[in-house]
Amino acid sequence: MNYIYKIVLSKLGPYNKYNILAFIPLGFCAGLPLPLIGATMSARLMDSGLSLTSIGLFALAGTPYALKFLWSPLVDTIKIPFLNNLLGKRRSWLLLTQIILFIFFFIISNINPLEDLYMLALMVCSAAFISATQDIALDAYRIELHSEKELAAGIATYVLGYRIALIVGGAGALYLAEFMSWHLAFIIMSLCFLVGPIILLFLPNNSIIDISEKQSINFANFIQWIKKAVLDPFIEFSQRQSWVWILIFIAIYKLGDALAGNMTTPFLLDIGFSKIQIANIVKVIGLAATLIGLFLGGLLVSKYNIIYVLFIGGFLQMFSNLFFAFQGIVGVNTNVLMLTISIENLAGGIGTAAFLAYLSKLVDPRYIATQFALLTSFMALSRTQLSAPAGWMVEGINWESLIIFISQFININLESGLDSNIKWILFFIMTTILAIPGLLIINKGTKNFKY
Repeated sequence: MNYIYKIVLSKLGPYNKYNILAFIPLGFCAGLPLPLIGATMSARLMDSGLSLTSIGLFALAGTPYALKFLWSPLVDTIKIPFLNNLLGKRRSWLLLTQIILFIFFFIISNINPLEDLYMLALMVCSAAFISATQDIALDAYRIELHSEKELAAGIATYVLGYRIALIVGGAGALYLAEFMSWHLAFIIMSLCFLVGPIILLFLPNNSIIDISEKQSINFANFIQWIKKAVLDPFIEFSQRQSWVWILIFIAIYKLGDALAGNMTTPFLLDIGFSKIQIANIVKVIGLAATLIGLFLGGLLVSKYNIIYVLFIGGFLQMFSNLFFAFQGIVGVNTNVLMLTISIENLAGGIGTAAFLAYLSKLVDPRYIATQFALLTSFMALSRTQLSAPAGWMVEGINWESLIIFISQFININLESGLDSNIKWILFFIMTTILAIPGLLIINKGTKNFKY
């Protein structure tokens, strides 16, 4: 029996190692905050009766993800007193952030959005900051811990855990809210963060790396540290040709997709879908479609140049927004919703695979961590600041003149009940239009790009 067991393990390659498998729960802890401060929080706010404008503005809570490059050199250098001696630099940062996330989301579970919206916004923003800090530490720990041959396997298990967290924090939280309450749903979600500290206790400390580092940053070498760790990566990038266009392209490539995504859950709730239907279709089927899209995007990138795949992915993302407009026309129809969500997530997966490959090829090998944090921060702009007006676009814009204009060209009976959804239909058409600029500047954003 032991002989057979060893043969089976040998066939798993690097996946039979605890150091690799441990990144499933660690990736879970990294991915869990995203839905809890994003789509799931939007659903909770919608249930509380907040305006769509207020719900849309909550996308700004994700701002720390767009700015994490600012403090990444600190996380990469500073050692936490006492914990560093017990766990090492990386694990001590991870333990601290995971415990704080548990506390923050436990507090969030006890806040009534209607009674203390400002406190809720403060706690959600703080949780996003701690989550972004956890991402910095976890990326560094994974790269340091795994050998060159193990890196791909480590990334695979990390992404698997991350995707599981999206289901648990999305569909799982909606199920709990439907059958229990939002209070208990967020308490249970907060307890999930305690999985990370348990796993960390059985992972090794990077003692070799710690020994080779300087023990502290004193005043004498502080200026030199600032130059090498903080300034040089940005100076190198700013000296590239068309670097401004590159950053603009990164920020708006997924703008249309982000605007639509910010309002997807409120839209579906508003037109009559239940939380259970959203959990079953949007979260579960959507996740499966995203994984398929990522796989297809990887295949396309391996066979064709990245610029071509970027255009294909961007076009599909833009086109998929029209399916939400069609959903607004047909109303509550689960078959149409399954088609809409499948196409939207499939397109998003292809676009994401090409986009991440593009970002990976942009970084200088000398400054991989800092420059990648910078580029992914600009990528997060479309998901946070640029998508924040989405709720206002739905309810703040006076669509009446546009409705009258459109009704002159297409035969729509506004008396049939479509008038209640027309603002959503026009909103998703507008997000389709706003996706066009990202496609138009692909050539500028990829000028002199080596592929």
